Amino acid sequence: MTIATTGGARAGIAAITVFALSFIMAAAGGLMVAPLVFLGGLAALPISAIRDFRKDVPWEALIAALFLCWAAATWFWSPYERPDQMLKLIIGVPFYAAFAVACARLEGRWKARAESAFLFATFAMAFLFLMEAVTGGAGTWAVKDALEDLPTGVDAATDRHFQNMVFKSLGHGALLLILMAGPAAALAWREGGPLIGMVLVAVTLIVSFAFSTEVNIVAVSIAIVAAGLTYWRPRGMLSALFGSIAGAFVVVPLTLPGLASLMPQSVRDALPFSWDIRLEIWTYAGDTLRERLWTGWGFDASRVINDEGVIRGDTFQLLPLHPHNGPLHVWLETGAFGAMLLAFALVMVGGRIAGAPRLSRLQAASIAWVASAYFAFVFFSYGVWQEWHMAALGLAMAGVAFLGARTRAR
Repeated sequence: MTIATTGGARAGIAAITVFALSFIMAAAGGLMVAPLVFLGGLAALPISAIRDFRKDVPWEALIAALFLCWAAATWFWSPYERPDQMLKLIIGVPFYAAFAVACARLEGRWKARAESAFLFATFAMAFLFLMEAVTGGAGTWAVKDALEDLPTGVDAATDRHFQNMVFKSLGHGALLLILMAGPAAALAWREGGPLIGMVLVAVTLIVSFAFSTEVNIVAVSIAIVAAGLTYWRPRGMLSALFGSIAGAFVVVPLTLPGLASLMPQSVRDALPFSWDIRLEIWTYAGDTLRERLWTGWGFDASRVINDEGVIRGDTFQLLPLHPHNGPLHVWLETGAFGAMLLAFALVMVGGRIAGAPRLSRLQAASIAWVASAYFAFVFFSYGVWQEWHMAALGLAMAGVAFLGARTRAR
């Protein structure tokens, strides 16, 4: 057996195992997907690809690594003392990326098997979450009750609290489905099952309306539009998409807080309460980042910077763990240097992808799906440093890697 064959089998087995177990991790809320993909990247470590980097230096990856190093270095002047999240970032992200690269290098039977495992995991997630949406989370509630002995039936407030816990877990787990659905639908389309792919997208859209997680609706909606436009004009739309995302990390932190503060009170009163709070959080974060504009407050500083505000008679935290907006989060903690590095890396990544000789229309559309959905998640809801959704991104990009073609997209 040759070294290449051995490496292919090792990466193939790791990929199949990770995809199969990702279904379980999604059902459990998604948080444990980070160690799963980390171990998968470690097991499938593409050593030959690392050697090839010497011949074709991936400058965009080096700029991205420089951003990660800068973000980690800002911890040294952060008021937040624990380094655990910073260590997870600099140790975990390279292995999440390694897992996707290893999947991209699979060939022959191992590639076919890994693709089947990816499709199985995505469709299993889709119909699991659809069933939970129809039943109001009955399966997750039963599991949590068996494991944690939930004190249900005490009163309506208690039942509502635990129902919210169930929906929160399911809403987080659905993030994996949303990111993976685009590449999985494209794989089904490529293999001659466009209707199957459309059914998967439809189920994902239905699931996004469940579990009281509005950001899922936004992410799927944006992903569908971005994928459709990119299928029409693959290379141009990908360049525009990555350029727009990069620009958001530079422009949004300087403009969004001001725009939010200028919004008429009558308009804000008409918004859902949670969105009114979010606008206030963004305004506070924008004012705070200006105090340390260039170097930022330091990694995870948002966890300890805080104040209280009052909206519609209710008191709330003005910075609850993070600003709930990716560009604001990056600039607040890593400063203008960090924001510029990340924007530069995104532009270079977009250029590399748009110019790839084996980029197919389906692959381009899938990349647009994943990139736009992930940006929606971090723009409206999740903290940028949370390792579980970074690992979920690694899973989705592994699926995208299966879609490369031998012909150049027009």
